[in-house]
Amino acid sequence: MVVDAVGLAVVTVIGARAAIDAHVTPVAVLILAVLTGVTGEVVRDVLCGEFPPLLLREEVYATAALAGALSYLGLHWAGVPDTADIVVSAGLVFALRMTAVFRDLHLPRLQRATG
Repeated sequence: MVVDAVGLAVVTVIGARAAIDAHVTPVAVLILAVLTGVTGEVVRDVLCGEFPPLLLREEVYATAALAGALSYLGLHWAGVPDTADIVVSAGLVFALRMTAVFRDLHLPRLQRATG
């Protein structure tokens, strides 16, 4: 899970950076960064035969990627040097994911409406 969290952090920041370099809107930066971050997880789960993929369970995964993408975008707008915004944003994704793993934190599960 540690290597998985490192991968999520690195790929999320790469996605955010590439989107910013492509001069897309801030919303598109967030979407592309999160999609880039979680795609590797989905591919891995599909290839390993895990269903549902980790992403589709109550895991703090895409949420961590979104937080890192928001961090990267905000630091970039603030004019923070590239190395610092990369390290801080990737560190945030990693810290959130590892905290969720080691503290067994999950997102709330949606309940089906009965009636």
